[in-house]
Amino acid sequence: MKAVFHTLFLTTALFIVSGCTRVGPDFVSPSPELSDKWKTVEQNSSTEVLNRWWEKLNDSALNALVEKALKQNKEIAIAAAKNESFMAKLGLAKSSFFPQLNAGASASTQQLSNTTANHFSSFNDHTTTYGLNLAMSQYEIDFWGKYARAEESAKAALLASDYAHKLIQSSITANVVSTYNSLLSQHVLLENAYKNRVLAEQIASISQAKWNQGVGSYGDVLQAEASVDESSSKISPIEAKISALENSLSILTGEFPKEFVMSKKYLSLPSIDIPAGIPSTLLKRRPDILAAESSWHASNASIGMAKAAYFPSFSLTGILGFQSAELTKLLESPSSIWQIAPSVTLPIFTAGRIESEVNIAKAQTKEAQLQYEQTLLIAFGEVENALKERHTLLVEGSALESAQKKYIQAEAISKSQYDNGKTAYLPLLVIRQSLIANENQLVLNEEAKRQNFVMLCKALGGGWENETKN
Repeated sequence: MKAVFHTLFLTTALFIVSGCTRVGPDFVSPSPELSDKWKTVEQNSSTEVLNRWWEKLNDSALNALVEKALKQNKEIAIAAAKNESFMAKLGLAKSSFFPQLNAGASASTQQLSNTTANHFSSFNDHTTTYGLNLAMSQYEIDFWGKYARAEESAKAALLASDYAHKLIQSSITANVVSTYNSLLSQHVLLENAYKNRVLAEQIASISQAKWNQGVGSYGDVLQAEASVDESSSKISPIEAKISALENSLSILTGEFPKEFVMSKKYLSLPSIDIPAGIPSTLLKRRPDILAAESSWHASNASIGMAKAAYFPSFSLTGILGFQSAELTKLLESPSSIWQIAPSVTLPIFTAGRIESEVNIAKAQTKEAQLQYEQTLLIAFGEVENALKERHTLLVEGSALESAQKKYIQAEAISKSQYDNGKTAYLPLLVIRQSLIANENQLVLNEEAKRQNFVMLCKALGGGWENETKN
């Protein structure tokens, strides 16, 4: 009986000590040296606008599309399913800390040979045995922290998967808003294309009338008719692009292609203070940076898992139960049986297998570290590009708005002169064509500013903070 207690004491001691030892390097969160400001100015330390940045566009139809995409988009659903897989892997890693117990029951009957049995003794040549037991299969005590490192790696991998899920949510949201912006502008451009064709037809009609009256040249007529053809040729490509954008928007919202009813009026981008903040805040806002850091952490933990193979492994098997030749006495104390068998295994010769596994883990960790650093560089580059583009688009938009005011003034003067009989109708139509061309440029500039707003909010890690709880 003393041997039993000694074995249990030793096993318990090993179990307790096992939680205190972890081979392999501990992961330290990176702290890269960053500037305290962006190259491009226009900063704001507030991140409030980033949480649900699309709502700052003040478009209820757009808000509804984004919400539908977040609920129904298939890529987001796939990422969520992957998360469940990583959660199950974490559960698998945790199960290694505990022994696996199995209950068993048995009944066996044995008939011995009559020719070999000793009939002059009380020997019974027919035996029946009943058994009931609780068995523990080989359980390895985590003395060197192999299972602890496995759990650490699984937790980090799950976190990386969760951040990847958030990244897809952020990307899908940005794609919905970007596609919606393009759809809005294309509808305005289509409307202007029809207006421009009407103006071209009116100019061609006037040129033909002048030619019929012996005024002007036939070259003017051909040029005017060619302008009508060119105006007509621009309509079909816009309609095709609208159809393609509608199909894309349908897929993003998890639906089959359909037509979308858009607002007649192009919604201007409201004056929004872009919350660039300080560069260091980007480390905790971009899900791709956080995912890369977690992947690095997961790979780093695998080094400890591999290094644990260098050391002895302590295992334990055991059985506790009852065995009896009579079923009625099976659960009585004299029928009890037990067995406990601790063992130690030490690797002597592995032909370099363990060293190779450690080197693989180290190489994968180095790769994950470099991937993190590359992700960081790309993220900061995207923010800087978006901030610079915003400034450029504002300057371009200001010049186009100034030109529009002058075209409107020129149109008013020309119309007044035409109404008073001082000039012909043709110059007024030409000015209106120029005004439409200017309006098209303004629409494209407005779309570019909206797309830049999308790009900047995404680059700054917007669109997922309210959805995440660490």
